[in-house]
Amino acid sequence: MEEKQNGEAEKTAAATAIEPSPQGMRKGEAKQKGGRKKYVYISLLLLLFLLLAAAGYAYYRGVVYYGTHFLPNTAIDGFDCSNMETAPVVDMLNARISSYALSVSGRDYGTGESGAVLGVIVPDDIQLNFADTDVAVEDFLRQQDERMWLQAYLGESFSYSLDQGVVFDEDMLKSMVESWEACQRKNMRRAKDAYIDEYSEETGRYEIVPETSGTEMDVEKVIQLISETVSRQEESLDLEEEGCYREAAVKSDDKKLNDIIDTANRWLGTEIVYDWNGTEVVLDHEILKDWVSIENGRAALDEEAVAAFVKEQASAYDTYGKKKKFMTTHGFEVTLASRNYGWKTDTTGEIQELTQLIYLGTKGEREPLYSITARQKGTNDVGSSYVEADLSNQHLYLYQDGEIVVETDFVSGTMISSYDCVTPEGIFGLTYKTMNAVLKGATYRTPVKYWMPFYGNYGMHDANWRRSFGGEIYKTNGSHGCINLPPSMAGQIYQSVSEGFPVICYYSQGIPYVGPPSVPEGEVPAEGVPAEGVPAEGVPAEEVPQEGIPAEVPTGDTMDAAIGI
Repeated sequence: MEEKQNGEAEKTAAATAIEPSPQGMRKGEAKQKGGRKKYVYISLLLLLFLLLAAAGYAYYRGVVYYGTHFLPNTAIDGFDCSNMETAPVVDMLNARISSYALSVSGRDYGTGESGAVLGVIVPDDIQLNFADTDVAVEDFLRQQDERMWLQAYLGESFSYSLDQGVVFDEDMLKSMVESWEACQRKNMRRAKDAYIDEYSEETGRYEIVPETSGTEMDVEKVIQLISETVSRQEESLDLEEEGCYREAAVKSDDKKLNDIIDTANRWLGTEIVYDWNGTEVVLDHEILKDWVSIENGRAALDEEAVAAFVKEQASAYDTYGKKKKFMTTHGFEVTLASRNYGWKTDTTGEIQELTQLIYLGTKGEREPLYSITARQKGTNDVGSSYVEADLSNQHLYLYQDGEIVVETDFVSGTMISSYDCVTPEGIFGLTYKTMNAVLKGATYRTPVKYWMPFYGNYGMHDANWRRSFGGEIYKTNGSHGCINLPPSMAGQIYQSVSEGFPVICYYSQGIPYVGPPSVPEGEVPAEGVPAEGVPAEGVPAEEVPQEGIPAEVPTGDTMDAAIGI
């Protein structure tokens, strides 16, 4: 038993020796796991080191590489130079010169039209090359930071502008430009100045003929300009825009030229519609074109022509002093001179007025200035209100608006004295009228109540010393030339007439003059317009009115016979 127990004990002990305890087993396992982790850490560190070494080597190799190459995403003047050495970049940039061409434009030497191509310059024509491209490219490479190659790979870009000059043969350039047809003297046309053309019948105005663009150039200036343009490597040049052409000295917008033509055309634009004694007279460019001219660089108006025009119209339409036909109350027509009646243009005043109106370019209607006017316009300027004195029948009619309102006998100038006493025929205008005048002669002073002179010293007045009127009294016992009226009739006439009122005197049966046969020259007013409307020297002074106190005058037939006023 003991032996059996001992044997089992030994087995148990052996088993115990062979099989570790659970606690021991846990310690062994922990120790084993710790070794594995350390190995992994070491492996990872070794791998990381190798990776960092590889990365550092790669980065180093990149730095070395990009010390002689341009970084990725690098451009010079827009050309991609990524990963390129300087030599191929230089070749690539220099190759650009082969595509360069300068187009020179200007005016066509034949037509003068703008925008014509005068010539094209390419590198071979002038041995054109870039200057020092290799130096500039090497400088760009030195400027770059090769350590930035990784950032470049990741998208960062780098750009350089090549500011390089060119070299070319200037003699070849000069020779080429001078060979262009547009640059040859024989083909150049001079510019022509703008000028004022002749008066245009079509437009009724003066017009400016624009300047003509020439093709004359300063060739030396053109060559210099082309040389500078090539140096800047520009591809186009417009000689007209650069002001290479010799332009006209006077252009259509020239202020002086436009001032001249504006002045002339303003005068020509004058339009005046005259009412010249009832006749329409139009003054416009059809007449003015012969008066307005451009002389010695200025607009000129022929003022003498203006004066002639006014005088011509006055001569045609004035009625003052002209003979007129008059239909008498008894129905027969007489032709009488207008001694001091009618329309008379103030030519001096109207010439001045019209001249100024033309200078202003006036448009509108106008009446001329008159120095004397009648009661009605037209050739029949007497109208329908007038005094008609039939000297043969010694009878007077006063018309108002065509109706007889006063009718009376009278006594006119005597026929047995000098011709100065003969009452003149004609159409007259009342000079004025006044009351209580004194008619003064060499041997008398005669007061009258109503004094109405119509031609110098001839007039109508009351004659209260006469007992009878009409018949043939005037032949032997007439007045010194005035028309003597019954006082009551004189008063009615006086109330109806005014300054300028027409007075028509005529001898329907001729003048029965039997006085001295000779008439001193100048004593009788000639038919027509007397000087200032005054009768010839020698008209009796007794007809001259003087305001004042009436003198005492004898009455009765003796007075009539003695004085005959």
